[in-house]
Amino acid sequence: MPNQLTKNRVFELDALRGLALFMMFLHHFIFDLRYLFGLDVFAWQESWWFVNLLRPLFLNVFLMVSGISSSFSRSNIRRGLRLLGVAVGITIISMTLSRLSGSDFYVFFNVLHLLALGTLIYAGLDSPRLQLKEPVLQAILLFASIVIIYLGGLMTDLNQMMEGTYLTLPLGILPDSRPGMADYLPLLPWLGFFLAGTLIGRIVYPARTTAFPKAPGPLLQATRPFEFLGRNSLVFYALHQPVLIGLLSVLRALGWI
Repeated sequence: MPNQLTKNRVFELDALRGLALFMMFLHHFIFDLRYLFGLDVFAWQESWWFVNLLRPLFLNVFLMVSGISSSFSRSNIRRGLRLLGVAVGITIISMTLSRLSGSDFYVFFNVLHLLALGTLIYAGLDSPRLQLKEPVLQAILLFASIVIIYLGGLMTDLNQMMEGTYLTLPLGILPDSRPGMADYLPLLPWLGFFLAGTLIGRIVYPARTTAFPKAPGPLLQATRPFEFLGRNSLVFYALHQPVLIGLLSVLRALGWI
């Protein structure tokens, strides 16, 4: 999860990222209880409003804020490779735990994989070697965002038209025979929102400083917990599912759930 690397942090981005991350933690908690541990609870997460409104809202906020933050950084290649290393590590750990436990905790492609690829793609477009002028780069980001989000809306048709494999799984085209996944977020349409965030960052934050320099003290105090979560989002995201699953496994072994 990209962290803003400028000396003077932009508090509203950290806070928004932290809030979105907190809501994702809650979602994974109720998901684990219902689908991984088989408890008949939180059935409302199958409702239309949750699937089509609430969950996409917080995902979009998180991805777009991450994209904005990437537009601040001068070291996106290094950050993208670091994210990719963590993402691959999570995949290996999830496969190992799934094999040892006989359960489906597989994480083949989730938000970390998406952010890693998105950050590297943006780094390539923003590379000094390309020397793209600002209007051209913004036009490319806008066009790519629209196309990717549009293709994401066609995923049902694409899955019917194409035979999915593990190579197409990152795109959202799933193989018929696959184990259950504890977490999954395909490139289509979600990469489009990340790239839209990079475009917003270049337009709204050209000076890489807060848009609210005179924010009142009470607001800054209220957002501080979410800022802390947002500033350390990579660590919290990488660890939260193993901690949740481990805790719930202990509670099940004790007969409490």
